[in-house]
Amino acid sequence: MNALPYLAGLATRHAWAEREYARLHAEIVEARLAARAQAGERAARRRARLRSALPVRRPEPVHCRRAAARPVRISGSLGGTR
Repeated sequence: MNALPYLAGLATRHAWAEREYARLHAEIVEARLAARAQAGERAARRRARLRSALPVRRPEPVHCRRAAARPVRISGSLGGTR
């Protein structure tokens, strides 16, 4: 990877440097794509492991009709309450 900037200048003058530059650049792109895919797989495994460890949350039962008929509100978001 450190040779890439050096070869970029040479690639304008020599055919072999142009080929070498293209090869190195392709290897770098391929390595980045592979690393990105592996990172995604690791993140998916980590999320699955965390989800399996968390208990399943169930909504609490509503005990009165009035509470069941009204939507749940977050206090302070509608204003008027102090």
